[in-house]
Amino acid sequence: MEENNPPSIYQSWKARNVIALIITLVILGATVFVAIEAINNQANSKSGLEFVAQTLLPLWGTWIGTILAFYFSRENFEAATQSYQNIIRSMKPEEKIASIPAKEAMLPLEKIVYLEYEETLARSLSDILADERFKDYNRYVILNKDKSLKYMIHRTTFFRFVAEVSLGLTEVARNSKELTLREMEEQASDAVKALMYKGFTFVAESASLLDAKKAMDAIPECQDVFITRNGKPTEPILGLITNNRILDYAKV
Repeated sequence: MEENNPPSIYQSWKARNVIALIITLVILGATVFVAIEAINNQANSKSGLEFVAQTLLPLWGTWIGTILAFYFSRENFEAATQSYQNIIRSMKPEEKIASIPAKEAMLPLEKIVYLEYEETLARSLSDILADERFKDYNRYVILNKDKSLKYMIHRTTFFRFVAEVSLGLTEVARNSKELTLREMEEQASDAVKALMYKGFTFVAESASLLDAKKAMDAIPECQDVFITRNGKPTEPILGLITNNRILDYAKV
């Protein structure tokens, strides 16, 4: 059950009103005091009034105006910000992500942990699986030299190929611990090869996050959307949007 506390904007408004009132009263009190003193100390009371009118009132008027403008402009800014946040919270998740560019939400290429295809072909699968850079990931991005996508291989797909070789379902003249990516690429079963090209899709850099979600939803078990200039798989990768990334942006 929510506590019945006044909104933060209301509390802030009350505090500023109190501050503005105190400052105004102090300035007015000081003006009256100085005016009385000036008039009493001047032989000519008219000269004392002119001193107050021409010197003190304009100065303190400027101070009051500056202080009030500072406090109330901040209040208006915060009220507008709060109003915007309320609108965002009231939006449905799909409405929210429709306004977010995919390029803004993506993980850019320079932050993607990936393997170079040519350099990885001769590496053993056990070495790839033990790569410290991927200890927190279950999917391995493998890129061509031009940074276009070659494969997106799930950790379990590597295990499946090794299991097939170990069980004799796939014949490879090599110990299972020495199996390389090249052998997986060339000798894996059709089911394993299909998995190497499964679970991802592409959208153009001009797409929205909602477009990326729709592209992902259109492919069974798809969890990744790669961003390229025109959405073509032969183009260099600009970034990556995962299913978890979409969920984070869709939270209300």
